[in-house]
Amino acid sequence: MKKLTIDLLNNVIPYGTVESEMIQRTIAFINSHDNPMNQKLEVGHLTGSSWIVNRERTKALFTHHTKLGMWLQLGGHAEKSDATIRHAAIREAQEESGLQSIKLLNDQVLSIDVHLIPERKGFPAHHHYDIQFLFEADEGESLSVSAESKDLKWIAFDDVSKYNEELSIRRMLEKAKKWF
Repeated sequence: MKKLTIDLLNNVIPYGTVESEMIQRTIAFINSHDNPMNQKLEVGHLTGSSWIVNRERTKALFTHHTKLGMWLQLGGHAEKSDATIRHAAIREAQEESGLQSIKLLNDQVLSIDVHLIPERKGFPAHHHYDIQFLFEADEGESLSVSAESKDLKWIAFDDVSKYNEELSIRRMLEKAKKWF
C-alpha cells in the first residue's frame, strides 16, 4: 500500500508550490509510519476524498459536514477493509451520499491537501493527509444524507466559492476542470 500510494503521489502535477510542499509532506509522513492510514495514529493519518461531479461536468457534490460545520467534498478515514486510499475515497463517497452511480474518472490523484483537525473528545489535534480523487455520478439519483452530514447538495461550479472559499476546494475545482 505504501509504495502504491507514494507512486501515485509522485505522479501528481502540483498546482503551485503549496501543493508541491504538501505532496512532499505526505510522502515523508507515509515513509515515517508503518500504517499511515490508521486513524488511531495520533499525529495524523491518510484520508481519502472524492471530488464528485455530475455527468454534465457543471456541478460538484458537497456535504455540510456535521463536526466541522462547513461545506466540503465527501471523504474520510480509511478502514481496515480498505486495501488502498482510493478504496477509502470510493467507500466514503458511497456511504456519505447513498449514490450507486459513482464512477472513478481518472486513476491518478486529483489533488492533495494537508490540514489540521482540531482536538475533539480527547483525541489530540492532528493532521489529515488528504488524497483526493475525481469521480462522476448521476445528479438525478436520490441522495441519502449520512449521520456525518447535515445536508448534501449539488453546487454549480460558479457558485462553489459561495459555500467554501478554502484554497483546497478551489484547487480541486480548477484541477478537475483541466481534466475534462
